[in-house]
Amino acid sequence: MPDADKLIDGLRLSDSPQRYIVPGLERGLKILRKFNRDRTEISAPIVAKELGIPRSTVFRLMQTLDHMGFIEKVKNSGNYRLGIGVLSLGFEFLASLEITELARPILEKLRDDTGFSSHLVIRDGWDVVFVIKATAKSTFSSAINIGTRLPAHGTVLGRVLLADLSDEELDVIYARDKLPQFSDQTPATLGKLKKILERDRKHGYAISEAYFESGIGAIAAQVRDNSKRVIAAINVTYQNSNVERVDIEGEILARVLQAANELSYQMNYDGTPKSFKPTRNY
Repeated sequence: MPDADKLIDGLRLSDSPQRYIVPGLERGLKILRKFNRDRTEISAPIVAKELGIPRSTVFRLMQTLDHMGFIEKVKNSGNYRLGIGVLSLGFEFLASLEITELARPILEKLRDDTGFSSHLVIRDGWDVVFVIKATAKSTFSSAINIGTRLPAHGTVLGRVLLADLSDEELDVIYARDKLPQFSDQTPATLGKLKKILERDRKHGYAISEAYFESGIGAIAAQVRDNSKRVIAAINVTYQNSNVERVDIEGEILARVLQAANELSYQMNYDGTPKSFKPTRNY
């Protein structure tokens, strides 16, 4: 008789992961993913049509999500919006990340050294998600909130994260060549984005001048862990009119790179920090 443990292991290897999917749970999570920054409200009939499942099933799923606080009914409307339960899960996720505790004092020091707001982001698909923020004490301060999502290709924070990916990985994320533009500098196609990322890849950092928002500049640098992959990005933001370019490409850039290198070290990255020669990287 064959060894029972080996037989079970063999069955596990041959089983498709799809076999263990719970359809009801999968549908409920798909409903939650129908909400985004452009569509904050949605009705049950629309969900049923888009997911291709019966209205009665959608109604029960949405009632369950409403009961658990993940969505809520919009007053005087047949629509639903995300509830506080989703937000609490998001904060619990952020709190569970080791990098958040390690990064906080580093970001605060970066803010104090430069006088500018500093941020830490991670990538989720084609978005960057802000997980920590150290707000500047000046009259100009970042309006970004924790949990804010921005398009990765439209921000320098996203660019330094995407620069760690291969062309094949980028093709998976961006199935279409055409990309939405947010300024004159935003690449309009995946091909143009790849050319920008090739340059960012060489530096390990990126500098922008109104790349995403008019009048606002930013410097972003990569954070790596012991896998040597880029897991996060750090930046500072400032008003272009108030900062000299020589400082942007010199002392401020050096401070951002120092902070990114320090956090990478804390995340057990054993690579040698990149030395840099200030280069216009707009």
